[in-house]
Amino acid sequence: MPVKNAEPWLQECLDSILSQTFTRWELIAVNDGSTDRSLQILKSFEAIDSRIQVFQNDGHGIIDALNTAFTHTNSDLITRMDADDVMPPMKLEWFMGAHKSHPAAIITGKVAYFSKGEISKGYLEYQSWLNERIQKQDHWNWIYRECVIASANWMAPKELVAFASDMYPEDYKIVLDWHSQGCEIATVDEVTHLWREHPKRTSRNSKNYEQEAFFNLKLKHFLLEKRDSERPLMVMGKNKKAKLIKRFLKQHGEVFIEVDLEHLYRFAEVENPQVLSAVFPDETVRNGISDFLAGFDLEMGRDWWWV
Repeated sequence: MPVKNAEPWLQECLDSILSQTFTRWELIAVNDGSTDRSLQILKSFEAIDSRIQVFQNDGHGIIDALNTAFTHTNSDLITRMDADDVMPPMKLEWFMGAHKSHPAAIITGKVAYFSKGEISKGYLEYQSWLNERIQKQDHWNWIYRECVIASANWMAPKELVAFASDMYPEDYKIVLDWHSQGCEIATVDEVTHLWREHPKRTSRNSKNYEQEAFFNLKLKHFLLEKRDSERPLMVMGKNKKAKLIKRFLKQHGEVFIEVDLEHLYRFAEVENPQVLSAVFPDETVRNGISDFLAGFDLEMGRDWWWV
């Protein structure tokens, strides 16, 4: 667990870990240059529970803190926690139950946002979208739409956990790596992580988590893992995301065909394309697009992707 200036929420977070019904855990907490009382709070918990160990970051930032923690782990199973969030009491018990049935898999569950203030529509939509992936068991089909596993809501065998240096967003990067390795995802049909929404969240305030950073990661992955140079590439849409995709592809020397919803007839002119769809309309229109592409024998997750 990386910790940086988490004083307002840290005790509640640590209490939720101490309240786990599964008790055979260790917490490796790494202080990442906090200037508030975070370190003192961590030390006070370390003093009363031998399962908690506190270290200083060997470097700077979340990735260095995660790697510092990783070097001190003793378990064959790793899960990440964020210092401003809360674990439901049975989270680890549920994860361990899923692990027994799927010992080589990435384990994840549902999420729920909570806040003292209003939670934005975008975050609530992301919550619903993540939980829909649990229900439908279709994570890898959506790998280029968003990060399909919440950053602090997974458990994995230690050999599958690696945080690449300076590769942000680090939570999306590790999920893309799991996709590349063909990892199985096993799910828990319960809310296993309580995500705190507040104005100081790192994902709200760091350029490492802006949209362009996500697009650079996902499109590099697409070119390496999914791009078939023998097939035409089509980019659907005219919005901001479409512009990011087109700019990235041009920078990497990729030739592509532009198409929008008003000119879908162009699909009849192109044989066996790969498609990146930057448009994401309401569900009825999305279903229509899916059915339309299926009419050309194009399968989501194999031939085309929402981006």
